[in-house]
Amino acid sequence: MEIKELNGGECKSYLIVSQKTREAALIDPLLQRTPDYIALLKKEGLSLRYAMDTHTHADHLSGCTDLVDRLGGEYVMGRSGLPVCVSRRVEHGETIGFGDAALRILETPGHTTDSVSISTQDAFLSGDFLFIGALGAGRLDLPGGDPLTHYKSLEHLDGLADSVELLPGHDYQGKERSTLGDERKSNPVLSPRSRDEYAAWWETKKMGPADWMKGVVKANMKCTVDPDAVLIPSAEGACASACASIDLHGAGSLPQISAGDLAALLSKKEDAPFLLDVRGVEEFEGDLGHIPGSVLVPLNQLSWRKDEIPKDRSVAVVCTSGGMASLAAAELKQSGYEKLWVLTGGMAQWRRLGF
Repeated sequence: MEIKELNGGECKSYLIVSQKTREAALIDPLLQRTPDYIALLKKEGLSLRYAMDTHTHADHLSGCTDLVDRLGGEYVMGRSGLPVCVSRRVEHGETIGFGDAALRILETPGHTTDSVSISTQDAFLSGDFLFIGALGAGRLDLPGGDPLTHYKSLEHLDGLADSVELLPGHDYQGKERSTLGDERKSNPVLSPRSRDEYAAWWETKKMGPADWMKGVVKANMKCTVDPDAVLIPSAEGACASACASIDLHGAGSLPQISAGDLAALLSKKEDAPFLLDVRGVEEFEGDLGHIPGSVLVPLNQLSWRKDEIPKDRSVAVVCTSGGMASLAAAELKQSGYEKLWVLTGGMAQWRRLGF
């Protein structure tokens, strides 16, 4: 059995292939990428057995319906899956298989009410139930999210070996893969806490509303095959999914600076802060744009490009809505940078206020 990530970006889709029968399963496929997936399957001589969502997504449109309509196979979700067109609903602990591939389904609600993860002999495909390292897990403050339910779901990891590879639904740090053993050492979600302590910790991670996500959920529930069915803000999904679960590596709270205050500082020119933008190139040049004078150092390059960031000036760190900037600022603080700000609300708020 072979498992391969297909998108190469922050939002992950996985192809699972049985070498024995040349059948395949696609996990969390993106609707806008279905032509690419179909072309790949044809090129590799693969038939689609399953298209599966680990949960009802709020940050992108699912490609499962479109793939099954075009190629056949079954649209699979957990028994609580919300989309109306799911053709097979699986129970907790149930194993679905094809050829030499065996996928054990584990119900892991908390991020959503219908979240499941997929366990194989050597890998754990976690959807948004568990992320890598400091990102912890998908946010739990959207409708259906619940820290106490998530805490209970973590028990399903107890029987899995440290060597099992973690394959998350998102990654915003450029790390892409980890093992459960490494996560047990570094992931804040897996730090030992009582049930009440865990809920209180998540209470500090709450974010503001993300109204655009409601439209995405509704479109996925209706099984849209129109990639333009709902407007998804450019590059906002990354921070919106990550911010609620960011742990600052023990760095403590970091000062925030409002868009208005930052604009005022920049207008003075003297002693203006160094502007560090930690998004990707496409986001930096995309619809939200960037603040003039910003230096782009994507978060996944920060560890080896710190010499481009002056230590003798204040540094204002910017992303789309604040989450990735908080991670970057925490890393800089650990490296001896003393005067750091995180732009409150990121570029989304900067543009919203007319700057």
